[in-house]
Amino acid sequence: MDESRLRTSLLLRMALIGALTIILLIPAAIVESLIIERNERKNSVVNEVSSKWGNQQTIAGPILSIPLKYTVKNAEGKISTYTNLLHILPDSLSATGTISTEIRYRGIFQVVLYNTKLSFNGSINTADIPQLNQSNAIPQWDEAFFTVGITDLRGIKENVMLKINSTQLSAKSGVRSNDVVTSGITFLPEITERQRQFPFSFGLDLNGSSELRFVPLGKHTEVNLTSAWNSPSFIGDFLPEQKAISKNGFSAKWKILELNRNFPQYWVGKNEAVDKSSFGVHLLETVDEYQQTLRTAKYAVLIVTLTFLAFFLCEVLTNELLHPIHYTLVGLSLILFYVLVLSLSEQFGFDIAYVVSSLTILTMIILYTRSIVTRKRTTAITGGVIFSLYIFLYVVLQLEDYALLIGSIGLLASLSAVMYLTRKVDWFSFGKTKE
Repeated sequence: MDESRLRTSLLLRMALIGALTIILLIPAAIVESLIIERNERKNSVVNEVSSKWGNQQTIAGPILSIPLKYTVKNAEGKISTYTNLLHILPDSLSATGTISTEIRYRGIFQVVLYNTKLSFNGSINTADIPQLNQSNAIPQWDEAFFTVGITDLRGIKENVMLKINSTQLSAKSGVRSNDVVTSGITFLPEITERQRQFPFSFGLDLNGSSELRFVPLGKHTEVNLTSAWNSPSFIGDFLPEQKAISKNGFSAKWKILELNRNFPQYWVGKNEAVDKSSFGVHLLETVDEYQQTLRTAKYAVLIVTLTFLAFFLCEVLTNELLHPIHYTLVGLSLILFYVLVLSLSEQFGFDIAYVVSSLTILTMIILYTRSIVTRKRTTAITGGVIFSLYIFLYVVLQLEDYALLIGSIGLLASLSAVMYLTRKVDWFSFGKTKE
């Protein structure tokens, strides 16, 4: 390429700078892939540790299931029988508990684990259920059972005892039917047809990780939770009626009615809607360095473009031309910033990593710019622009809900500054004085 043409052709220089910006999208994309890969590595470590302690837990129950033996006669007069399960949910269900948390480390990764001690009580009423009074359906009371759904049975720390009236029942592992839940524990009571009310209570000492959920099985369901964890996220189909969050922890109270859910109080056979309705709390990590670093990397194109624009304006205003290699090296150093943030944030946290990385790259670019230009003003302007961009980016990352607003205002201010500074530039004579 003719050097004199490169120096004098404004459009050619702009095209080269634009091409360099596009080319730098390749290493920027590689950096984003690296961040995602490290995040997936962290998730695999979290899953590995959680699987040994206890995964996310969802509790459903107790549910009273009574086998109904049906007798039918076909057109030929032949009599046959089959059995279906009648499932009855509690009239009232109350749960109260505390969640204690701890952080486990595997290498540089941390995992949020919890132990919860819960106390359940309520009652189940079998009166006025039409399926128990059908002439062709005989309840098999001696085969009835109670089920409590628990997602991960490895998290159970103590034997579970269910108190029905004055009788203590010891839990049996596994479920007797997959009609309602697929994982849990079973209680085998000795009940008769004359019993209609089943007041119950039981305690649960359970390990888990990240999330604790409940299924609102009662006509009236009430759950009260307290914890010293101060960054909860309330999840699921229902939000707490009351909640309080402070630096010392949180407390939450849910109240849910039968009318708020999409399944009845009793039914025969399978019901998949029960397993899809839950609520609870997610124990958020206070800082997710990978999410913040990925959000930072998404602004790479903007940072590179505005930095190149600052260098180009210095060329126009001072008539001191830079070679495309200069732009390339500065652009690569801007991309390296995100690799530094990723690697340092894994060790020291995002905030410290961001400050150290931005100061390192800023110092490197300022020293490099000072060595390739003769005017100190050019170095000061470009250094000031890059410093302002890093400050602006950090502010945008902190104000997540207002990122679009702050970003649009920043771009408007940048364009206004460019228009003001170049308002008297004679673009047709660019490069002639230098030549």
